[in-house]
Amino acid sequence: MNTEIHAMLTASEGRYPTRAEQALLRDWAARLEVRLAAVEEIRQAEEAIVAQTVDEIFRSYPDFEKRFKAARQSCVRDQTLVLRYCAQALLRGDPRYLEDSLLTWMATILKGVGFAPQFIEDAYRTLGRVAARELSPETAELLRPFLDQCAVTLAGKPRATP
Repeated sequence: MNTEIHAMLTASEGRYPTRAEQALLRDWAARLEVRLAAVEEIRQAEEAIVAQTVDEIFRSYPDFEKRFKAARQSCVRDQTLVLRYCAQALLRGDPRYLEDSLLTWMATILKGVGFAPQFIEDAYRTLGRVAARELSPETAELLRPFLDQCAVTLAGKPRATP
């Protein structure tokens, strides 16, 4: 569930939602069909997005496959996982979900494996570029902030505060 909505529903337990809380729910619900359609489009394009991304990463880093055992399978697995979690975050309308459910854990793993921050950022920026090519402009724009969040967080860069 969306973190903001979950917090609002928890805060309103034992009372009726205020007009502002009702407006928050209506706004979130009004965009649900668009988000569901976007997630379906991403699901249908997933294989092409991941395959092209992995191919581009290996072209940009030709020695990567030689240095890491099962590099291609691991890259496909990680890119797929990130794309799916980004789609879930898009559906929920909740970047906090992405951070809590995947990015904190995955950033620790990538750092532990010893991947250079620039490689990590390049890999997930590539995922964003390929997704933008394979998806409709509307879906790509909905997905973009979550993919950007992955590139920044997984590379270990501090996030800008709004």
